Amino acid sequence: PRSTAQGYYEMARRLEADLCEITGFAAVSLQPNSGAAGEYAGLLAIRGYNESRGDAGRNVCFVPTSAHGTNAASAAMAGFQVVAINTTPAGEVDLADLRAKAEKHGNKVAALMVTYPSTFGVFETGIREACDIVHAAGGQVYMDGANMNAQVGLTSPGF
Repeated sequence: PRSTAQGYYEMARRLEADLCEITGFAAVSLQPNSGAAGEYAGLLAIRGYNESRGDAGRNVCFVPTSAHGTNAASAAMAGFQVVAINTTPAGEVDLADLRAKAEKHGNKVAALMVTYPSTFGVFETGIREACDIVHAAGGQVYMDGANMNAQVGLTSPGF
């Protein structure tokens, strides 16, 4: 009943505020709860954003080869063409490969899905450059927070 839900509501709002502070983001969503469903929802938000701008032709989603297996599946389910991005021997996104594929796909670039720190536990030293490459191509960056606990207290993805 609504009369007993106030505590849950306050807890959710506090968690949202804490996550905004931790990440540096303006807003966060607590839904959906599962990782793969969150990926899918995030990609649908990117698709909707592009469509709202009359840019529905952006259908390429870059997924690093180091990504969780669900990333490519979520991108495909959301209707994107998945383009794999190589990783370096150190486990980081290969920025030269990302740059070349961003140039190749041009105005079709919709997104880069990135887990930060990566599935290998790597804090990508080139994450800002990777974001800049995708943004310069007109795409968005979906950051998977699956490994966010590793960065709390060290850095913040919104800065």
